[in-house]
Amino acid sequence: MKSIITLIRLPNLIIIAMTMYAFRYFVVKPYYSMSGTDFQMDSISFGLMVMITMLIAVAGYLINDFQDIDIDLVNRPDRPSVNGNFNPGVLKGSAYTLSLLSLAGMMLLSYLMGTPTPLIPLILALITVWWYAIRLKKSLVWGNLAVSLMSSLTLGMAWLFEWILLQQSGITLYETKPITQIAVGIVMFAFLLSFIREILKDVEDLEGDSSYGCKSVPVVIGVTRTKSLLIGLSILLLVLLIIGQVYLSRMDFPLVLAWLIIAVEIPVIVLIILILRAKSKQSFHFLSTFLKWIMVGGITSMAWIWINFKL
Repeated sequence: MKSIITLIRLPNLIIIAMTMYAFRYFVVKPYYSMSGTDFQMDSISFGLMVMITMLIAVAGYLINDFQDIDIDLVNRPDRPSVNGNFNPGVLKGSAYTLSLLSLAGMMLLSYLMGTPTPLIPLILALITVWWYAIRLKKSLVWGNLAVSLMSSLTLGMAWLFEWILLQQSGITLYETKPITQIAVGIVMFAFLLSFIREILKDVEDLEGDSSYGCKSVPVVIGVTRTKSLLIGLSILLLVLLIIGQVYLSRMDFPLVLAWLIIAVEIPVIVLIILILRAKSKQSFHFLSTFLKWIMVGGITSMAWIWINFKL
């Protein structure tokens, strides 16, 4: 059981589902309540969308593990894909099966929503995870960008499909503007955090990547310059957070503002200090895990939006 949990990256799947549901019930619902509007996307369709997203993610993890078996023998010898718990055929076959299941789910979702629109971003996400594993992973920066964009834009679908149905129904809400702005902020936050984490993982995997011809950022420019890049990206994230906090102060969300300072802004400052001090593979692995907790801190800030509305 532990091997399966590790193989499918269960914590990542929980973060995906938690973010989507948090946005739906902690951000969209309070704004809808102000104007007496109901969700345009019913609970079954929304749950199906979340499930499809997780199926795509797991398919991506499995095909990536299949493609990286040789590299992971060096980088991650404890992974279930290389320690004998799962043979390569099972990984590849499972990735194909989950991809087909996600496609079937997409067609059902389009039927339930009465529009083929959901097929476009979801199919693009599925293509991206396969393209990344087969081609982009070994390229300079493009693989990092692909994963980061896919991760962040996938979370943005929690509002995208709802917004599409609103337009089709002809309902015009003033409240859609702040919802869209919050959604864009979450997507930008998720993109930058994912991008930083992908580069951190590349530093952690430097030995295996360099042995098998991967053109990752640390392989090409070295660890020292990569650390400078990571610090620069973290400072950019900090600046954008401060800008977002200024915006939230104008929206009269003091609790959200305070939570972001405690759970996100201060940890990002700590992250910068830790990057400066990081030297070993273990320290970069810790930083990668630390970033996940910052992501959770950002996600839980949406609960404070809901609390602000209740007060």
